[in-house]
Amino acid sequence: MGWFFASHSVRLTKSSQPKEAPTLASPQKQFGFSGVDWSSYIKFRPIYPASFFQNIFAYHAQKTTAAWSTAHDVGAGCGIVSAGLAPHFNNLVVSDPNEGYATLARKILVEESRLPESRLKFLRESAEDSSLEPASVDLITACECIHWTRPDVAIKGFARELRPGGTLLISLYTRPRIVNNDRAQRAWKAIFKFYTERVKSPLLDHALRILNSGTEAWEFPEEDWESVKRVYLNAEGSIDAFKLNDLVVASKVKEGEETIWTENVEEWTDEQDMSWFRGYAATWSKPDVAEDEVQPLWDEMEQALDGKKAKIATPVALAFATRRS
Repeated sequence: MGWFFASHSVRLTKSSQPKEAPTLASPQKQFGFSGVDWSSYIKFRPIYPASFFQNIFAYHAQKTTAAWSTAHDVGAGCGIVSAGLAPHFNNLVVSDPNEGYATLARKILVEESRLPESRLKFLRESAEDSSLEPASVDLITACECIHWTRPDVAIKGFARELRPGGTLLISLYTRPRIVNNDRAQRAWKAIFKFYTERVKSPLLDHALRILNSGTEAWEFPEEDWESVKRVYLNAEGSIDAFKLNDLVVASKVKEGEETIWTENVEEWTDEQDMSWFRGYAATWSKPDVAEDEVQPLWDEMEQALDGKKAKIATPVALAFATRRS
C-alpha cells in the first residue's frame, strides 16, 4: 500500500515538451477491438494487486464527504477492475465502447463473481459520450483505456458525472522492464521499438503519444479538480520508462501539482520465461509486418535469458483527483 507516503515525493513545474499532434475526432469509436482475445489478455497482462484497490479506496475515504453509492468503471473491457470495485459500492456502472464487452463483463461479474445483476449497469459507450446523469457517481476509474480517448474531453465528462467531492482514478501501465539483465532488457526494448516505429496509423500514433507521456498527457482544470496526485510505480524516477517510441504530448502538469515516485513495488513485479514474453507482446496492437524481420531480436533475447526466468518490474502511472465542490 503506502504509495502516497513515499519519500520520493516532489513538486513539478510544467516542462517543455514537443508540440502535441492534432487530436482525433473520437478515438474510442474508431478502434474496433471486438476480436480481442481476452483469455490471452488475462493470462499475460499483470494482475491488479490488492494494493491497487486499497490506495483507490484510501484516497476516496479520506474525504469527509466520501460516499459509496455508485462507482463507474470506464473502458472496463471484460470487467477486470470492475470486479475489484463492486464489493465496495451499492451500484456499479460498467461501460465500454466496444461490441461484446458487456457480455464478457457480465460473465465475470455475475456468473463467476456472483454479484447481483440488480446492482450492475452495463453500457456500450465511450468515455467522451457518457449517458449518465450529472453529479450521479461517487467514484470513476479509467484503467488502461485513456490512451484510446481524447483525454481532455473524457476528463471533462468525468467531472460532469462526479458528485462534488467524488474521486477520479486514471491509470495505465507499460511493458515491463527486465531487471538485472541488461542484454535481455535491450533486446526487449528493441522489439517494442521495432513494432512502434512501423506504426502507420494516426490512431495508434495518438495512443502512443499518450502512453509514452506517463500521466503528463492528462490535464485536470482547476475549476473542476482539486487534490491531484500523480503517482508513478517502478518508473525509476522518469517518464522515459513509459516511452515505446519518441512520440509524446506537451506536458499538462501544472505548477504546484504533486508527483510521487515509488520504486521496488513488489506487487508489480514477477518472474517470467521466454514463452511468457512472446505471449505478452502478442497482447499489444502490432503493425502488420513480416515476423522474420523481428526474429533476430527475439533470438538475441532468448540467448540473453539462457533458458532462465527473468525478473520483471512493470512501470505504472496513476492520477488521483477530487471533483471540486
